[in-house]
Amino acid sequence: MNQIIHKTAQTMRRILVPTDFSEEARNAYEVALAIAKRTGAAIKLLHVVQPVSYTPNFSATGDTMVGNGNMEQVFMMQLLEATKGRMQSLLDTFPHEGVDVVQEVDVDRPINKIKQTIQDDEVDLVVMGSKGSSGLDEFLIGSNTEKVVRSADCPVLTVKHRYPNFEVGEIVLASDFKREVRHAMDRFKAFQQLFGARMHLVYINTPGAFESSGNLRQKLEDTAQKYGLKNYTINVYNDVMEEDGILHFAEDIQADLIMMATHGRTGLAHLLSGSIAEDLVNHTHIPVLTFHLK
Repeated sequence: MNQIIHKTAQTMRRILVPTDFSEEARNAYEVALAIAKRTGAAIKLLHVVQPVSYTPNFSATGDTMVGNGNMEQVFMMQLLEATKGRMQSLLDTFPHEGVDVVQEVDVDRPINKIKQTIQDDEVDLVVMGSKGSSGLDEFLIGSNTEKVVRSADCPVLTVKHRYPNFEVGEIVLASDFKREVRHAMDRFKAFQQLFGARMHLVYINTPGAFESSGNLRQKLEDTAQKYGLKNYTINVYNDVMEEDGILHFAEDIQADLIMMATHGRTGLAHLLSGSIAEDLVNHTHIPVLTFHLK
């Protein structure tokens, strides 16, 4: 088991935790600490202050001259100082002995800064809190968490509730198992091995795309053999909609984690057809690990 954890640690060296200081964000930080203690990964706590309007040459380090009467700059500097204090309080909330945790506060659009940090720091995992949303707000706006799920170049783990001792014993891997998911599967296997968990491959059989259970089970078994999976089960679950089926199956087996690959549809196609992975992030209380396939 120690050899497996060591091997997984080699693929998880940097964890990014964007925070807005909400309860869900604190929960995400606590989960990130648990993962970092298993893998030896370093954590970056990131808070992004979104400016009210564009301020040329503004710097989060305070390099901009503020003696020119620009009250917005003065306000932003005061806000940044207060934010740094909140970051330190968050850092002190949970013991982090043995884990390298750094803080960063910057001024930008949150999604831009998060994506840039993932690229610049070669982040291996993002852990984010998710409040969830519903109705018109969800359809028209979406959250920063959903935007990261849709576009990040690394796996994204979304967390709602608190897990003082984050453990994963039962994992749901939901997919149509039709697309090439090799890169996602490598990441998913590493996460499974990290916790020594059992992986439940599930295909949601819906009335609109019904297939025989025998054919589907063979397809899932072929996938398991192709990717060298171990400690897994094969499942075909009937439900009206894919999202509902995944949620119901996960609840039936008392899953600790749901894993999905997402194609990150954007624009009109996203609005019309939606994304099952993003819907799950919104609607389930179970942590969700997603990986964006290009």
